[in-house]
Amino acid sequence: MNIAIVGCGFVADYYMTTLPNHPDLKLVGTYDRDEWAAKRFAAFHGTPIYPTLEDLLADPTIELVVNLTNPASHFAISKACLEAGRHVYSEKPLAMEIGEAEELVELARARSLQIASAPCSVLGEAAQTARRTIEDGTVGDVRLVYAEMEDSMVFRENYRTWRSLSGAPWPAEDEFAVGCTLEHAGYYLTWLCEFFGPVEEMTAFSAKLFPDKGTQQSPDEIANDFSVACLRFRSGVVARLTCGLAAPSDRSMHIVGTGGVLSVTDGWNARSSLYLRDPAGHWRPRAGIFGKVLRRLERGRPIKHWFGRRLSVPRSGAVVPETSSRMDFMRGPALMAQAIRSGTRPPLADAFALHVTELSIVAQDTKGYPMPYRPRSTF
Repeated sequence: MNIAIVGCGFVADYYMTTLPNHPDLKLVGTYDRDEWAAKRFAAFHGTPIYPTLEDLLADPTIELVVNLTNPASHFAISKACLEAGRHVYSEKPLAMEIGEAEELVELARARSLQIASAPCSVLGEAAQTARRTIEDGTVGDVRLVYAEMEDSMVFRENYRTWRSLSGAPWPAEDEFAVGCTLEHAGYYLTWLCEFFGPVEEMTAFSAKLFPDKGTQQSPDEIANDFSVACLRFRSGVVARLTCGLAAPSDRSMHIVGTGGVLSVTDGWNARSSLYLRDPAGHWRPRAGIFGKVLRRLERGRPIKHWFGRRLSVPRSGAVVPETSSRMDFMRGPALMAQAIRSGTRPPLADAFALHVTELSIVAQDTKGYPMPYRPRSTF
């Protein structure tokens, strides 16, 4: 399928790094409203540039647009692409307001088009192995999930020096204005919704712990940098998701069932290690002195989820970025293209994308919503 990329910033290099994994996708060209960003990206990757978005959308060979603009532009760019008759795969979030996300989904349906949203980490090997482990009953009936998306105090790091492969700077001001929950919650919300279905009720709290991020932005321009959301799924599973820019980096998830505990070490790694422990959280069987040593190591240790029976996670051979975000970013658009061609529903699309977006928006800025909150969307 012929695709085009709109937005040539930091994350676009992740998509280009993983594009060779999917030979069925042909990149026709790119566009960025920042002429220098477009030229820098094109010079590094050897891609054609469209002078305007209108020129890109006037190209009849383009079937799918990958929207990698900054979040504040997601709605306007995706809407323009849909109105021009193009399918859309958007970086998260689908839009910055629930009503706008609903409008995009309704527009896509009215035009018989597909719209989907990142992140696609749920399509990775670790997530799919976790899903199969849940479905085969290894952990029994799942009752509770703890999911962490803590990214530490990145604002105290030397982020001004961070560059993507093509030289794009890390968009600090945009990251801090959008907020870590809108940026990161989707990484595990997609897993949770894919595993356990839609959320029927949530209670969330959010706060701004560090209003000064060193970017010269006023406190009003800085989004909340901490959130915790308790989610009740229609299936009966209860989950707690925490996102923040304060606590030490932790991207683990612990799925607690009647027959055992399944732990994911890093949700940003498509090949993350998975560990299985007994219902009490211990690694069994234990034998002799080895068992006593394990019990001592486990006791009171924050890394105890690294102990257990390690599950086998398939290796796909896909190229992934050599960064903390070790996932196949272009897998989402690739599977979307396959589904469009076969006339089936793409993963992460339509009502599913809307639901994850709504949950993220509410968790990011909880003061604007009554708690407990019952989502307007479902899938």
